Amino acid sequence: MKTKSLLLALAVSGISATAFAQKSAVNTAKSEYDSYATLKAASPQLATPKITAAKEAVDKAVAHEKTAADPTAWTYKALIYADLATSDTTSASATLAAEAVTALAKAKELDKEGKNKENIGKVNNLLYISQFSAGKRFLDKGDYSNAYTEFTKGLDYAPGDTLLNYAAGISAMNGKDYPSAIKRFTELLPTNYSALENVYSNLSVLYAATKDTASAIRIAGEGAAKFPASSDLATREIEFSLMTGKQKEVIEKITAQAAKDPSNKLFPFYLGIAYNSLEENVKAEEAYKKAIELDPSYTDAYINIGGLIMNNGIVIYNKANKLPANKQAEYTATMKKAQEEFDRALPYLTKAVELNPKSELSLKNLKTYYTIKNNKAKIDEIDAKINAL
Repeated sequence: MKTKSLLLALAVSGISATAFAQKSAVNTAKSEYDSYATLKAASPQLATPKITAAKEAVDKAVAHEKTAADPTAWTYKALIYADLATSDTTSASATLAAEAVTALAKAKELDKEGKNKENIGKVNNLLYISQFSAGKRFLDKGDYSNAYTEFTKGLDYAPGDTLLNYAAGISAMNGKDYPSAIKRFTELLPTNYSALENVYSNLSVLYAATKDTASAIRIAGEGAAKFPASSDLATREIEFSLMTGKQKEVIEKITAQAAKDPSNKLFPFYLGIAYNSLEENVKAEEAYKKAIELDPSYTDAYINIGGLIMNNGIVIYNKANKLPANKQAEYTATMKKAQEEFDRALPYLTKAVELNPKSELSLKNLKTYYTIKNNKAKIDEIDAKINAL
């Protein structure tokens, strides 16, 4: 009887020792990881063996039947693998992160009482960091599709995170995935993200790229109203408005911006375009001259003012040619006026070519002048330059 009791006692002790050994593995994983977390910033060399030991211990704990259902074991496995994933810059990082995700799901399933809630939150944060790092590695390599995928995965751990949304939007934009970029940037509009001004600017460009100029104008306008000091957003609203024939509506906004930023050549230039389209040619010419005054090397302003004056001359020239034969005096006077306009345009036409000899538009405008003047030598010279482009 004593022998049987002794054997029975030994058997029971054996079972307890095994369970204790596995519980000890969980404790070892916890203590080694906690020690690692304390040391990793100050002394990485001392910290590395700690997380290695923690990983070995937790792998044993979750594999053993006695602790396979322990939520703490799975929580620490998720913590350890997520931390390893954040510090790994190789392709192994994705495998480690995947292991952490699996462990995290198991921990959440088993932690009915919420005892591991704080550490589960830490895992989420580590996985967020891991995904952001993975996305940045792809972004730095110019692999925009994979960068977008990784940044978007990070939102699983930090829903609505503004930095991830912005990074995903930039990746999609660079990868020409415009619908995804629009989606990501649009989600940022109701937030107080620090780069919100850029978000409005990028979003307006994206809408323009998808031929939705109405939305491009709307977003640029909303952004300009929200950031009244932003010359960029105001300029975009003006540009898109001019592109869609809203010249009359936008003149007041251009004038307001020119008053705010009197040294910016773009605003008088855009004012010139608006007045030109409305056939208010005197105002248009004044505006182009103002742009040239601000930047004497502004090629586009020379092209536009030269073209404007040439068109004035052509209108007068055509009017002269429509006069009946019995109005010779009026014809002569009108034609003289047309030639004066052509000659007035010449300095601007010539300067445009001088500033940019490879501008086909500038060369063609100058050719038109010499065609009207019947100067074949100059026409041939300009044709040769155009053909050489």
